[in-house]
Amino acid sequence: MHKVSLNIASAGYCEANRAHALRKTSRKTIRFYATYAHIQHPVHGHILYDTGYTQRFYEYTKYFPFSIYAKATIVHIRQEEEAKYFLLQKGIHPEDIKYIIISHFHADHIGGLQDFPNAEFICSDAAYEDVKDKQGLSALRRGFIPNLMPTDFQSRARRLSFDSATKEVRYLGKVIDLFMDGSILLCQLGGHAKGQIGALINADKKVLLVADTAWLKQNYIDLHLPSPIVRLFFDSWKGYKASLYRIHEYHKTNPDTLIVPCHCEDTLRQLTNQQ
Repeated sequence: MHKVSLNIASAGYCEANRAHALRKTSRKTIRFYATYAHIQHPVHGHILYDTGYTQRFYEYTKYFPFSIYAKATIVHIRQEEEAKYFLLQKGIHPEDIKYIIISHFHADHIGGLQDFPNAEFICSDAAYEDVKDKQGLSALRRGFIPNLMPTDFQSRARRLSFDSATKEVRYLGKVIDLFMDGSILLCQLGGHAKGQIGALINADKKVLLVADTAWLKQNYIDLHLPSPIVRLFFDSWKGYKASLYRIHEYHKTNPDTLIVPCHCEDTLRQLTNQQ
């Protein structure tokens, strides 16, 4: 079983209402950091899980209907915070990224896909099928900005189906062992977005990347649901609650595994202080 090295960073953030993330709490503007993971595999090289925002978000949301997105989601991203430039500071060039695991196709997760010309894109078939032909308002309703996609995405994509997965992890269900070495196990975490996938990483300690299954650590620790208003933007509220419950139960039985919600400032601060 291979171990990998793992670093968590953020490429910008958007402003959010704490009462939307945690129902029946006080209204307060908080930062939803657009986190991504850089994974270095001893055999397969540099890998990303999501990419966060880039300044392309501003360009592609200037005009209707995506201008609605920009008004509803106030985004802050500086060029030096983008994944491409952050990695360059560490001596890692965009061409060095071999794989990008896409949790789902919302703009804060795919903003940097165009920056990595050699990467193979790994996503769930269900997630891609849900957005691939969407334009205009239909795309907007899914939080998807088509112009963020590389023009050669389809030829570079490996689309996963969990129907043939043979491994299973308690509470995570069927998993795909990406490199057949136990280093990265991909699991289904639907509900927030169709076909969303998480990743269980075998680093110095196990880390579970759960994307938007939980926005803040209180969601999965206490089973503290978001406000019902967010149902308007979810693929399936029932599916979301089922996925969150599974992460909650996984956490109780695997307390040593670090769980990373994609937008949690407390978790990000904890991780960056350790790195």
